[in-house]
Amino acid sequence: MSTDSTMAELSSPSLNLCFDLRTAPFFQKNAQNFILQQFAKQLPVMQNLGLLDIFLSKGNSVECHWHPNAAELVYVIQGEAIVSILNPFTLQILTYCVKPPQTVYIPMGWWHWEIATTDHTHLLAIFDNNAAQVVFGSDVLRKTPPEVFQIIYGVNAAQLAEVLKPIDQTVVIGPPASNDIQWRIGTQGHP
Repeated sequence: MSTDSTMAELSSPSLNLCFDLRTAPFFQKNAQNFILQQFAKQLPVMQNLGLLDIFLSKGNSVECHWHPNAAELVYVIQGEAIVSILNPFTLQILTYCVKPPQTVYIPMGWWHWEIATTDHTHLLAIFDNNAAQVVFGSDVLRKTPPEVFQIIYGVNAAQLAEVLKPIDQTVVIGPPASNDIQWRIGTQGHP
């Protein structure tokens, strides 16, 4: 928003500064695992700010992803989570076991994911962009032809296609509901 249009909007008699996130679901896996959103699309007066309200049960995760146009601050409201980030400069995975009222800062463009280690985990992801973009790992895996992985990495394209076959849509919150694997915390506090 330009300064003039911002002033006009803020001085408007029809100004609305309130929003109910329950009216804007971003993704829902089930009643315990879902994400609500608020960006400029939901509340047009918002500038350089957006958020995702994330609810997870133990063992569920926000899949690996990155934001090409926004930095993120993850705030733990309830429960506990592991937030992991790949530092693109050192290639080190930074892992933080967090609980209320801790935060984790994720720089723009850095690959990251969150895993709930307790039921009723509630996270707030705050962005410095009112229209934050996201690129999900499941989309990268399912949309890249297996032959590309074979050419570049020397993997067997047919075997990789079979392995990736279950990823037929954007995951957002995993694991799949049909996953029979029991998720446990390792002895080091990492999954």
